[in-house]
Amino acid sequence: MGGRTLLHRFRRGLITRSLSRLIEWTPLNEPVPGYTIVIGCVTELAGLAVANLKALGRCDLTGAVEILLVFDRPLDQVAAVTGLPESVSGIPVRVLGYSVSQDRAARRISWGWVYAWMSWSIGIAESRTRAVLLHDLDAMPLKSDLFLKLSASFAASTSIFQGVRPYSGNGFVEADGFVATYEMLLDASVLREKAKAIDAFSRFGKRDGVWVDYDTFLSLEERLGSCSICPVEAEDLFHPSQLLCQYTDHLNTPHRLPAGGGNLVLLPYLLYVGGAEEMFVEALAALKDGGSSFLIRSKRLDISGANSELVQWQRVQVERLETFLFHGLRPEVAEWLEVTGRAATAAPGTKR
Repeated sequence: MGGRTLLHRFRRGLITRSLSRLIEWTPLNEPVPGYTIVIGCVTELAGLAVANLKALGRCDLTGAVEILLVFDRPLDQVAAVTGLPESVSGIPVRVLGYSVSQDRAARRISWGWVYAWMSWSIGIAESRTRAVLLHDLDAMPLKSDLFLKLSASFAASTSIFQGVRPYSGNGFVEADGFVATYEMLLDASVLREKAKAIDAFSRFGKRDGVWVDYDTFLSLEERLGSCSICPVEAEDLFHPSQLLCQYTDHLNTPHRLPAGGGNLVLLPYLLYVGGAEEMFVEALAALKDGGSSFLIRSKRLDISGANSELVQWQRVQVERLETFLFHGLRPEVAEWLEVTGRAATAAPGTKR
């Protein structure tokens, strides 16, 4: 652990210092009642943002004041802005982007955790409400009352952080009492008064004399305390975990991908939900032809040899999302599930 961990700590320290002055939080004076939804968006996957807003449009957003879409580029580089709705279910949609210096730093480091921290921190800085909901770009509600339930639970509590499941991993266990970031509600007033934005960034630290890797917001959860859980079931939320990280790995470090590509196989479908059809149509044609791979941004993703339990979970979740959005499984999506399921369960190295 010694030398390798020391090198990692040194590199993380350099990254942290390079980011430390890029985002400033100021106290939230006279917050308005309600909550803000913050979605960190990947510019080249703007179709996911459209799909997400489509799902939000079927939800009861009572109490929501604003939806903030934070794109990971300066706005003059985000062509998709012109195609985004101005409101969803009567809730205004405000589009934000990175500054030139923020964009330059994020591109230089090229690490998904930097983008997540930066987008969420910008959203928190721009929020006019005390309550802020960090809604993952690739997470889609499956029940119309999901956000009503989450926001009501947070409003009735004294929590600073409310998650939908406990955090575990990187040296932490569920019993530690921390919560995961996805669909997390947090108190922006407390954070902006008692912390700096950089304090939320991933960092190494010692707990009980042992070095651990604090995920985004985790060190603030430990420092500020007051975490609670408002659990959601698989029937309530479509959330293909690690999809965006796997997308980055596919482009830069494909050896990190799990067999079958993990949840990245769902990307063409989700873009299709958002109206971006090209990848879905091309992937469907490739798999119908007997192949077990398709192109994602000019790189081929082999989906053979996938975990069978994950394949079944993906199928059930797609069926649930189709029912929520379209009142049933559309024929082309049923065909997609058939061919992806067949290719995913083939032995690795099958015809590509």
